[in-house]
Amino acid sequence: GLILYQQEVSDKTNEIPVMQAMLQRLSIKGVIITADAMHCQTHITKVVRAEGADYMLQVKDNQRHLCKEISAFFHKTYRDSPEVLAERHFEEIEKAHGRINERNYRLLPITDWLAGMTHWKDIQSVVEVTRKRTFKKKGKEQIEQEVSYYITSLGDDVKEAARAIRNHWAIETSQHWVLDVTFREDESQIYAEDVAKNMAIFRRALLNLIKTHPLKDSVAGKMMRAGWDGQFRAEILFGQKPTKV
Repeated sequence: GLILYQQEVSDKTNEIPVMQAMLQRLSIKGVIITADAMHCQTHITKVVRAEGADYMLQVKDNQRHLCKEISAFFHKTYRDSPEVLAERHFEEIEKAHGRINERNYRLLPITDWLAGMTHWKDIQSVVEVTRKRTFKKKGKEQIEQEVSYYITSLGDDVKEAARAIRNHWAIETSQHWVLDVTFREDESQIYAEDVAKNMAIFRRALLNLIKTHPLKDSVAGKMMRAGWDGQFRAEILFGQKPTKV
């Protein structure tokens, strides 16, 4: 994924109105907007739908009533109609570095049983994601599990919902991890406000340039190569024709 927009958030405000304004500036028609629980706001859903996009928003305790309502809805369906959940279930299993990551997605269309849903513009479904991680620590098997809930304007295609949720966290982890680990952004000792702001823009612009280069390598690998290969560095910075590798 590429970073398309960045906006500083003033100490006197918060991210919510900034994101609302950002959505109205960008061309988002036909895309799926994903966001963490802070942006699970009724006005966000109205803005997204007015701009011709769909949304997938995580629900946490900042929307306590909504979260409890969705949890109870899934609990009722597990108890009374498990076959409905079986029809809209998708599972992913990944094995890497001695860990097993399991993700189970279950989707339910909105019904009259759920109260207050009309406040969320064009809401179509609610999604439950159960994440289970199995790993070994000091020779003993450990299991961690968490359950998350989402609201969405998407229909009843659980695989599409799973893809949107997975892509959100892939962007969240990959972008932040690369900036923190490869670019060492958190270790930066630049404290002058304007300079720190400009450096943040430069890092993200450079990250975009590195990611768009067609060479199949990690960001760290491309950066290392650019350090000793002038031609490769020019390809990244100025878009020159890639060398054959």
